Amino acid sequence: WLAVLLIAPQIFLIFTFFYWPAGEALYWAFTLEPPFGGEMQWVGWQNFITVFEDPLYWNSVRRSLIFALCSASIAMGIGLLLALFVDRELPGYRVYRFMYFWPYAVAAPAVGLAFRFIFAPDAGFISAINQWFPDLWNPALDGFDAMILIVVANAWSMVAYNFIFFLAGLQSIPRSLIEAGAMDGAGRFVRGDAIAGLVIVLANIVGGF
Repeated sequence: WLAVLLIAPQIFLIFTFFYWPAGEALYWAFTLEPPFGGEMQWVGWQNFITVFEDPLYWNSVRRSLIFALCSASIAMGIGLLLALFVDRELPGYRVYRFMYFWPYAVAAPAVGLAFRFIFAPDAGFISAINQWFPDLWNPALDGFDAMILIVVANAWSMVAYNFIFFLAGLQSIPRSLIEAGAMDGAGRFVRGDAIAGLVIVLANIVGGF
């Protein structure tokens, strides 16, 4: 009875904030609610059929995949590069390690507002492009420019998150292994932790899924 009493609050919280909302959402997915009130109608798979037949839905899926792949590639690539610099203990690496994590602490609305002003076509830092090439950059009117803007903003905010995991993976590699590789004639890139660190981090990510 003591074990049940101790886990009861946590079970109650999980049921209230996870299982109950998930069950309600699953029920609503198979029903249709009248716009002006009334009893909900059971429509079965009709909601899913309507969504999957809508070309706008697949267009949004395609754009979401492009955003995720581009943003993740940039954030992970820069995060790995910064982690390699800090792991090699270059001059001032302690300061860099502290500063590189700052972007992740910035709230998402603040990041969006800052990049909105930085990339503004009329008064931002990138507005100099429009002085040489008029109307070349305008994320408010051009969807391609808007995609670039949100990819860069999201990647900038997630670099610090990836940097921490890459640095942890690199520092978990025994130095004796790297020294042994150097003695065996391994090149700087091979023993520079890049491949091993990337493999370790990706393995941890896959293991998490």
